[in-house]
Amino acid sequence: MVYFKKAIEQFVLWIVCVFLFIGILFLPAKTDFETGKGGQFKSASYDYELDMHIQNIKGFFTYIKENPDLGEFVPGQSYANRIAGKAWKSLLLVAPTLILAYILGVLKGIFDFRMQKKKLNFLGNGTTWLFISMPDLFFIIIIQIGLMFLYEKGLFFHVTLYGSEKLETYVVGILFLLIYPVFYLANITNVSLQEQEGNDYIRTAKSKGTPGMKILFVHILKNSFPKILAHGNTITLYVLSNLFIVEKLMDFQGAADGLFSAVLRGTGFRVGMEMMVDGISAAGYTVFFATIILVSNLVTQISKSLVTPASQEMNHE
Repeated sequence: MVYFKKAIEQFVLWIVCVFLFIGILFLPAKTDFETGKGGQFKSASYDYELDMHIQNIKGFFTYIKENPDLGEFVPGQSYANRIAGKAWKSLLLVAPTLILAYILGVLKGIFDFRMQKKKLNFLGNGTTWLFISMPDLFFIIIIQIGLMFLYEKGLFFHVTLYGSEKLETYVVGILFLLIYPVFYLANITNVSLQEQEGNDYIRTAKSKGTPGMKILFVHILKNSFPKILAHGNTITLYVLSNLFIVEKLMDFQGAADGLFSAVLRGTGFRVGMEMMVDGISAAGYTVFFATIILVSNLVTQISKSLVTPASQEMNHE
């Protein structure tokens, strides 16, 4: 029952967010321009009209109803097929990234936790601090330049860094998307483990001679998972926002690139012309990204409920 309630809450939030974006997307774009001699631009004014806004939204849903597969993007290719193709490519980047981010992030956090009192701690907390402090865009560019340099010198095999047609570009894209989430989760895991370390049940387990690794994985890590999973939404949002940068740098023809191209039309204007965006494509990609956030939230919420002790759930409520 609890899971069903959480699923309903997330689904309602998903609907609200999608409709909110559609409302923003179809704001009236009519602008009044003032020109000087020779038709030179002097100023522009915009007056919001509620009736026109409602008409734009109604027109969008009427168009969807009357056009199978959302109509044709170009002759021979429908909007639905184009959006689905790009969405599938991005999903092959996002889904493995989210799964690997939790696995590698937790393992790196455990490594940092075990190295904190050793001389080689710089390999643990030091590297985590470095990758969190520096923009991951810096590391992405360094990796790209480094791979090209090594290949040129004959020290590494050729890796295709651009496009979205080869398996290796997907692997590289996942690697780029993983950089920050892994080290972010490593830091969260390390902090959570340190907080659990001083609890009474840990001292009791140690006094009974329980092996350190068993204490770590059976007791400390298990009780740290609720706090780690609480950052699931942050990780998902960061991966999706960074997807735009990665796809642009790699010329990866995915959903992020498609959404960017759809709204790019509305970033400039000409005197006498309305600022327009590709509303059908933009709405389709928005539903795709909102669905990823919905599914991710559901999975993390359910997982958090499974690993949270019943007493903590009651106190939280």
